[in-house]
Amino acid sequence: MYRYPVEVIADTYLSRVGGYSYELDRNEIGINARALEMNTSIIANETLATLKRFEEIRPYFLRRKFVVVGIEENMDCYEMTPNGEVVLPEEIEGSMEVGESVIVNTVEAFRIDGDYSKVVRAIKWRLDSQITRN
Repeated sequence: MYRYPVEVIADTYLSRVGGYSYELDRNEIGINARALEMNTSIIANETLATLKRFEEIRPYFLRRKFVVVGIEENMDCYEMTPNGEVVLPEEIEGSMEVGESVIVNTVEAFRIDGDYSKVVRAIKWRLDSQITRN
């Protein structure tokens, strides 16, 4: 069994930063492939995720999105994710500290799935209802 990622609510996981790797593209994050398979519903190389530090206050839709990649034993960065820690691309090194707890949010990938029309309709409905009330 792997310690991370731990599902705290549906499609939202808690993990730690395991390190930074040159093997990942700037739009990818990596997690031990077996930990992904055993602990999550994340589909490697398909699922989009955002990362959030606990003290971060940036709105969800303004956060950078990453493709979650499964890290295999033959990769150099495998040693950074023995318990399912998140490995970040080298290009963003320094943005988070190694060992820092992060929230991996994949809700948008599973709930919205690229179709923002319902989100836009909900925002318009909310704005229209506020205008008519005032």
